Amino acid sequence: MGDAVINQTTSSGLVKFIAANNQGFLLSPEVYEVLNKLLKSDEDNASGDIQLLCKMFSGEQASYRYSTETTRTIKPSTPFCILGSTQLSNAAKLIARMDFGHGLIDRILLSAPMALRPTLRQMEAAKDLLKDKVVSDFVDAFQNILQMNDEVVFTFDAPAKQLLRQTIDDFVQEVNDAILQGSIPPKSKTPELVPRLATALHVLNHVLKEILNGLTPSDPPTIINLETLACAISLANYLESQKLIMCEVRIKLSCMFKMCNPLYSHFCN
Repeated sequence: MGDAVINQTTSSGLVKFIAANNQGFLLSPEVYEVLNKLLKSDEDNASGDIQLLCKMFSGEQASYRYSTETTRTIKPSTPFCILGSTQLSNAAKLIARMDFGHGLIDRILLSAPMALRPTLRQMEAAKDLLKDKVVSDFVDAFQNILQMNDEVVFTFDAPAKQLLRQTIDDFVQEVNDAILQGSIPPKSKTPELVPRLATALHVLNHVLKEILNGLTPSDPPTIINLETLACAISLANYLESQKLIMCEVRIKLSCMFKMCNPLYSHFCN
């Protein structure tokens, strides 16, 4: 797993790493610098980093040619994930860079938890809970996931399929209504995000449940049930609502700036 993890990277380094390893997981406790560098290079140099990230999400093949190196090719359906944290002000800056119609913001899930400081009593209670009822080492869980057959295909049971179809139909209707009304469609890839979240929850729940029961983790069932899908839909809706709030705040602040600046006042009249 460690061979696939990326903490810091340049644009060229990211392409080279993924092309060589056929997978990549960008993990960072401070993800702002990494993403800002990728987004800035795309904006200033038209290097195609945003297009790369969009293609990675969609599982498309990508080929990059450099004058001093051989062609780097990223295969279709190459596993890639970005997971990181940053301060809310930095997140707002990243959203401002991503929310320009190229679809990258639609592919990102954001969560802004309440940053309340815990009391000493709460910290001690959390430590006791982690010791007794929560997995203390996730190495076994991830090793089991890595050993899964690459050819395994997950699907949904009949009730879950029906709920997924209804969820996708509702989202399509929301998008079409927004287009017909001349408003901005949802900044989301719900039809793609929900099945991915459901699969991740399905695998993690199965593996962690067996570890907590003192069992050696086995391969998870290939059928995802209705309960897991419903949880994935709820999680996706919650995260998308937070992203919508952040995007709307950015737009309102931008308009307020234009109204206060005489150079832009004629745009708001």
